[in-house]
Amino acid sequence: MNTDPFTRIAADTRYVLLGPVLTIPAFALVLTGLAAGVGSAVAVVGLFVLVAALHTARGAAHVERIRLADLLGGPVVRRAYRPARPEAGPLRRALTPLACQQSWLDALHALVVLPLSLVTFALTLTWWAAGVGGLLYPLWGWALHHIPGYTGVGAYLLPDSPVLATTLIHMVAGALFTLTVPVVARVSAGVQATVGRALLLTPSDDAVRVHTQPSGRADEHDQARHRVPTHA
Repeated sequence: MNTDPFTRIAADTRYVLLGPVLTIPAFALVLTGLAAGVGSAVAVVGLFVLVAALHTARGAAHVERIRLADLLGGPVVRRAYRPARPEAGPLRRALTPLACQQSWLDALHALVVLPLSLVTFALTLTWWAAGVGGLLYPLWGWALHHIPGYTGVGAYLLPDSPVLATTLIHMVAGALFTLTVPVVARVSAGVQATVGRALLLTPSDDAVRVHTQPSGRADEHDQARHRVPTHA
């Protein structure tokens, strides 16, 4: 987990703002593929369309895991995909994703994460724009006062100095938005990442710090060798 505040806010913002760029194409391709495949499932070709849609979802899920690793500041562990049986023929191998639970979870992630990514994107971008725009109001706000009929909010507070009052109001508001950006970005990234961690990564328990051999009793030396931190 990134502890430096500047690294943390950069990772959160990067994760949220890049979300729609990746989730919109994934949603469109997976939804189209699933709809076309289900609609023609009676024919054999429909099964291969479904397989193609699941492979697309798997690719999108791989990209999301890379983004989660960047967000969490460390490696992540993905859920296992069901492999084809060694004795399976070419056709059964090609259709293996249809029987793979994780492939369907990848598709589910591609469909459900889009609304969250759009909401968190809009919220985080609004906070950044309001913060930076308010602090930099003296650089661009003066142009508004040259527009005929324009009345700034400061005119109602200090009629004798409307420009100064409006500038101060915008800068104070910008400072408040900027100070709360880390919280908004952290919450937005956390909400969106929760879906990916639940559907794409193996369950983890932060209370577990020692991994022992799955069978038999290991001595203290073996336990020390297997003591590794659990990935978040």
